[in-house]
Amino acid sequence: MKPDHTVPAPTAMASLISRLKNLGASSIAKGIVGTMMLKVASAIIAFSLFSLAANAAGAEEFGKFSVFFSVASMMSIVAAAGQELKVVRAWNQYMAQKQPALALGAVRYGWILTLVGTAIVAVVFGVFLLADLAITPLQIGGDWLLALATIAFMATNTIALFTAHLARAIVSIQVGDGHHELTWRSLVIAILLASLIMGHGITTTEIFAVSALGLMLVIAIQTVYINRKLALDVGNAKPDYDLKTWNPRSFRLWLASIMEASNQHLEVFMIGVLLHPLAAGAYFVASRLANAFALAADGINTFGTRRVPGLYFAGEKRELSQSLRLMALMSLAIVVGGVGTVLIAGDWLLLIFGRDYMAYYWVLVILSVGTAISAAVGPAPAYLKLTGHEAHYMSVVSGSVILRIIGFIVIIPYFGIIGAAIVTASILAVMSLYLNYQCRKQTGMDPSILCLFRDPVIEPTAKENASPPPEALAAE
Repeated sequence: MKPDHTVPAPTAMASLISRLKNLGASSIAKGIVGTMMLKVASAIIAFSLFSLAANAAGAEEFGKFSVFFSVASMMSIVAAAGQELKVVRAWNQYMAQKQPALALGAVRYGWILTLVGTAIVAVVFGVFLLADLAITPLQIGGDWLLALATIAFMATNTIALFTAHLARAIVSIQVGDGHHELTWRSLVIAILLASLIMGHGITTTEIFAVSALGLMLVIAIQTVYINRKLALDVGNAKPDYDLKTWNPRSFRLWLASIMEASNQHLEVFMIGVLLHPLAAGAYFVASRLANAFALAADGINTFGTRRVPGLYFAGEKRELSQSLRLMALMSLAIVVGGVGTVLIAGDWLLLIFGRDYMAYYWVLVILSVGTAISAAVGPAPAYLKLTGHEAHYMSVVSGSVILRIIGFIVIIPYFGIIGAAIVTASILAVMSLYLNYQCRKQTGMDPSILCLFRDPVIEPTAKENASPPPEALAAE
């Protein structure tokens, strides 16, 4: 009998490994890795900032800071009027369709609404703080400097949020997210270190004041880069405006962003109301640690929001598939590494904030499970919003906010912070899975880790109210 020299068929695992090697050798992979490194650095900086603040301020003052920070961050999203997302989508869409006049008009429209929204929210929020209502944990105790510093942080954070997204779309991720994530936080960290060395108990007012100064520097730097790149990209084009399209789109994105911000920041405020600012501070620490590897996963989201919309609107299906697979590969590594780190070293991570926080290990684990599932299903929310399906996202995230509020009111009085963590993780997991389903249905894109085993770009199954398919947009 002659020996069988036929080559055995490759196994599914061997095929997957070969595919991943090919993906890893591409230039897109280098771009994703670069963005990931930026986000890892950002996570380390954010972790350092909050851990130093917890130690420099003390448990009680840090609890107060966490409540004010969460509410001010949420007010920034309200003030932004949805422009941070709208300008990314508009720039990519109009430049792909070779309509620089509309692209320039969308940028100016975004600036106007951001500045007007910032002014309105600053006045309303300032009046609320100065009223010093005893029914909320946002009490300034007659300290008008605290109110002023909080408003300054809110206002500069809003404008920096817009310039960061605009710089990401027009200039580069390094200019947009690099300065927004690293520059101002590095300044705050330097002040916090000085406070610890000198034994000065830093206050919430001082943290916000330094943060506002750092954010003003970020805005100035990014604006210079944006203006230079705009001159090159649009030339002598005169701005054109499509208010009939932009106004309702901005409104939908604004509502969606508010609901998303509520999911991120409302829980700390509610714990401060239902329990105590000290408990809110502890939950803030656990949630920030749980979001640390989610922040690294946000690097994939950052890369995706710069690259995916342009490919989608240009109809580049092959490039789009390759990008989605690479992002899914990075997501898988983050999920495995992040959960493993929390399980093994969660106690030590909490110790960095202070020994008092080590008692909240299981809160950290529960929240990490929710963020891990969210990272595994990919940046479906961003893709829904950037491809014209923000209405689907808004309905889902609105429902999740309502359920979370009800869950907190019902569960926290009986189960405390553990109950809050279970409510948050459960709702986040279910919402993330459903949004991924909606992303596949509405856009035909699957950004989850499952796209490593199947085609990440298919024909969308939902035909009603859908954006034009990529092929049609490319043909325009």
